[in-house]
Amino acid sequence: MGKMAAAGAGFVVVIMLFIGGGAIAVVQAVFGSSSSSGGGINCAPAGASATSAAGYGPQEMGNAATIVAVGKRMNVPEQGWVVAIATALTESQLKNLNYGDRDSVGLFQQRPSQGWGTVAQIMDPTYSSEQFYRHLLALPNWQNMPVTVAAQTVQRSGFPDRYAKFEPAARQIVGAVQGATCTTSATTGGWTTPTSGTCTSTFGYRGSEFHKGLDIGAPIGTPILAANSGTVISSGPASGYGLWVRIQHGDGIVTIYGHNDHNLVREGQSVQAGQPIAAVGNRGASTGAHLHLQIEANGQAVDPVEFYRQRGGQLCR
Repeated sequence: MGKMAAAGAGFVVVIMLFIGGGAIAVVQAVFGSSSSSGGGINCAPAGASATSAAGYGPQEMGNAATIVAVGKRMNVPEQGWVVAIATALTESQLKNLNYGDRDSVGLFQQRPSQGWGTVAQIMDPTYSSEQFYRHLLALPNWQNMPVTVAAQTVQRSGFPDRYAKFEPAARQIVGAVQGATCTTSATTGGWTTPTSGTCTSTFGYRGSEFHKGLDIGAPIGTPILAANSGTVISSGPASGYGLWVRIQHGDGIVTIYGHNDHNLVREGQSVQAGQPIAAVGNRGASTGAHLHLQIEANGQAVDPVEFYRQRGGQLCR
């Protein structure tokens, strides 16, 4: 979040001096606990009209679709989606940043020190969107405020007028992403189900060929989520896979996501469990739209179904 206006910053300092960490407890009591209310919502733009708008590409549009989907789930009117998107455009250009002014992070550049949550929570687009909307809905008569006033009242930026210039783009983006495909992630000990669909080909021999992964059939454009937190080590074309993403996790684990329609992450980027990283496609050596999920432990391919089962999860249905 941008630098606080002088008067607002003074108010926060007074609160902190008199009650210390209690200021954070007050914020959480008013605007909700630190847990997400209904599972992580993850979206990927579906179709050419939603993969770009107002000059923003698939990664930004996926984040925008998540913001709108959270707003829908919370029964926030469409004007609130516009306020949220305009705010995220202003604060982060719709990128889920792990850095910012002072301790600001995430789509909305929310600050852990100001009671918005932990860094890990704020880096979850579902959580950060929920927190933004809770603050917005607490404002009396917010729907009759100009977008820039509503955004500034929530954010309390040192640059209160800058939200206005992003309102036209925000309205265009809201219109574009309403048809996006969204899923709700299920986590098991930190491991997230990477997409929703039906398992169509399992790990092991298929005739004389050894299949190193699990195929999960799903419509083109269905979001693919990072199975766990890690660092993207490949994102782009790959022989046989068409378009792939590879993520390095701890303990020698690498996850591979193949045949993607388009990718939402770049090499070297840090990702969180459940974060949209790509969309299901039919590229490369593929006979139908699906995700090829491959898991390697110390360089050796392992059965994804068994890998998840050992961690209390389930991949196939």
